[in-house]
Amino acid sequence: MDEQIVIFKNEKTGDLIHSVNSIKEIVSKYPNKKINIFLSHYNVEMKFLFNYENVKIHTITEKIIFKDKIKIFNFFLTTNISKAFIFKPSSFLFLLPLFFKPKKIKFYGICVKKKNYLRPPIFLRKFLYRYVINDRESKNIRKSIHELHLDLVLKKNNSNYNMATLNKKIIPNFNVKDYFLVHYNKFKFKKLNWNLNDFFILVDELKDFNKNIVITNDINDYETNKLIKQKYIDNNTNKVFYFPNVKGEFFFNIIGNADLVIAFHGMITSIGAIQNTKVLDLFNCNIKNKDDFYRYKNAFHEFKPKLKGYEFLIPKTSIKKSLKKIKHLISNGRKISYKTF
Repeated sequence: MDEQIVIFKNEKTGDLIHSVNSIKEIVSKYPNKKINIFLSHYNVEMKFLFNYENVKIHTITEKIIFKDKIKIFNFFLTTNISKAFIFKPSSFLFLLPLFFKPKKIKFYGICVKKKNYLRPPIFLRKFLYRYVINDRESKNIRKSIHELHLDLVLKKNNSNYNMATLNKKIIPNFNVKDYFLVHYNKFKFKKLNWNLNDFFILVDELKDFNKNIVITNDINDYETNKLIKQKYIDNNTNKVFYFPNVKGEFFFNIIGNADLVIAFHGMITSIGAIQNTKVLDLFNCNIKNKDDFYRYKNAFHEFKPKLKGYEFLIPKTSIKKSLKKIKHLISNGRKISYKTF
């Protein structure tokens, strides 16, 4: 039986994006081996990113339930596996090297260290063939999760798939050109005490840049869908286009083809970055003390792509003050370094 390779990345879609280049490195390095990628029910809609003849996609839950544990366990019992890459630091997944030590599978893993927390425990790390540590306890500027994953796969970060190597695709039956994509996230707006009317102010102010505006929002937010449609579509507002409930490959491509993506930090900003789209990342912080500062600083450097054209802004609760900064960044770019954050 031919040897196979296993990759675990059963997380949210935004987390998957940070591993795309590392997964592509594995696929290109082993073109003659069957590669099994375990995605979550959240990110399986992005399986088109791994459309290779030697790749098979499996779906499990993000927080692995008992049924999935049996599925994974049986898969390892019945399959001739040579290597397994654990890109999600899951307690259950880190038990696999211990259970299957007699099979001599080489396990690679991303380990996590932070205050009063180690995953996996040091005892289990000795069963990993190779691992790198995501040190969330560090107060220094550190490697991003994208770089750590490449370090795990390549030892040296000399990737053929550095961030922003994906080719932009022409979107069938999509005739909007020269546009900003703006995403409305009700939960993150609410955290800033912003509401839908504040979002309308943002969209209307962006018209000053003489660009088309493409609006997206959270899936199945039917109340918001109705109100946005009434505001811009029913009133035949020029230069504003609305695409509710979009996901998967179409969503990926309309993000990639935008002139600029404006969204709160997460999946959408990551999808923009990997396609070399200019991004204005609204990085929401609520810093009340020194510990908060270092926690947000760590999250920023862990997930922010190191790419030209990727800007960030810590928005204020005042939409007017935030708009002033947004418009300045669009017009002028950043004049100071963000490395001190």
